[in-house]
Amino acid sequence: MAARKPLTDAALKALRPRDDGKELQVYDAHPDCPGLFVATSKTGKRVFRLKTRFRGKDILMTLGGYPAISLKLAREKALEAHALIARGVNPSEAKKAQKTAEQEEPDTFRKWTEHWLAKRWPQWSTRHKEDTRGKIELHIYPIIGDKVLPELRRDDYVKVLEPLRASGKKETSHKIRSILAQIVDEYLNTTESDLPNWPTRLRRDYATSKKDVKHRAALVLPGEVGGLMLAIESYYAISIQTYCALKFSALTFARPGEVRHAEWVGIDLRERVWTIPPEKMKMGRPHVVPLAEQTIKVLGTLRSITGQGRYLFPSTRSRTAPMSEATVTAALRRMGYSQEQMCAHGFRGMASTLLNEQGWPSDAIELQLAHAESNSIRAAYNHATFLEKRKEMMQFWANYLDTLRREARKQGRFEHVFVD
Repeated sequence: MAARKPLTDAALKALRPRDDGKELQVYDAHPDCPGLFVATSKTGKRVFRLKTRFRGKDILMTLGGYPAISLKLAREKALEAHALIARGVNPSEAKKAQKTAEQEEPDTFRKWTEHWLAKRWPQWSTRHKEDTRGKIELHIYPIIGDKVLPELRRDDYVKVLEPLRASGKKETSHKIRSILAQIVDEYLNTTESDLPNWPTRLRRDYATSKKDVKHRAALVLPGEVGGLMLAIESYYAISIQTYCALKFSALTFARPGEVRHAEWVGIDLRERVWTIPPEKMKMGRPHVVPLAEQTIKVLGTLRSITGQGRYLFPSTRSRTAPMSEATVTAALRRMGYSQEQMCAHGFRGMASTLLNEQGWPSDAIELQLAHAESNSIRAAYNHATFLEKRKEMMQFWANYLDTLRREARKQGRFEHVFVD
């Protein structure tokens, strides 16, 4: 069935299996890629294929499964095949020769892990890259890294996961299982193998419950939050830059890594927004943070100190590097807050709890926290709808923190003696 216009990603995602169970074939009408089509099986699996001719004989080539192989890449492969035909080379035979050469190198788990990482690396924040790479090298490579992936069975993956669960690291085992499943999925989609994805089948065995998730320490009672803001104001006398980092964290409730890596180029004072690029975000998506009047004031104070450099909060050792991740935590400890009371990540829990209690829409709060929305259409709608609401919410939050700080000062019970 020929398409009337070139394929698009939206059209590919919308493809559904035929009711009669037969393979659905939809051709790409792109003028440079004659014969390119996508085949959808009865299970919903979509595969790019190329139908062409070489020296009077029909050739049917499989280019790869979607979305592991993008539409752009499928077209590039189709163009390469047509270019080979123009030079008198059979593209099907050339592909077989290449595959034979590649097969000389075993399909180890390490090889496919590096392949998977290379594809996702540009989409991830620096912290997520470091965290994922660290988990792989610590928990996966020592056990199955050099084993041939298609030969691995359920027990092999259990050997990776079970020691973590047995030692009480349930959340880590859950994350490692997810990484394993994504790597195996990459292999299965690329090679079109019909092997089972054992880590996916182990989902229920290594799932986490709400009681397993460790919540980061955060102050959530209004009186306690007022005391914290009062203590932060006092920190101005100790370090202006750290004071700004503390207050900026409280006002924006961005992730600590996002605060540390914040750059002046992302600050738009005219529009009163801070735009964080996708490579600095945990979920790999750009994020917009509305800036309240109080936040603009903090940035004005900070501009005279660090405004000539790249980062809002540079390292004290090198202005070309971001502030240490220990800086805010050390300041909280110096203010007398223990690790059980408050941490750098706790500003997020603090804002989430109090804004919900104040009746703000949960969608607006979750968007401001940059939590992932599983439904892409709903996510796009929410981003468009809630930006103005989030601007209003962030100004309310800044005003509310000021109110709590003033109340704490009146009560006189929250003046801090800093710990040396």
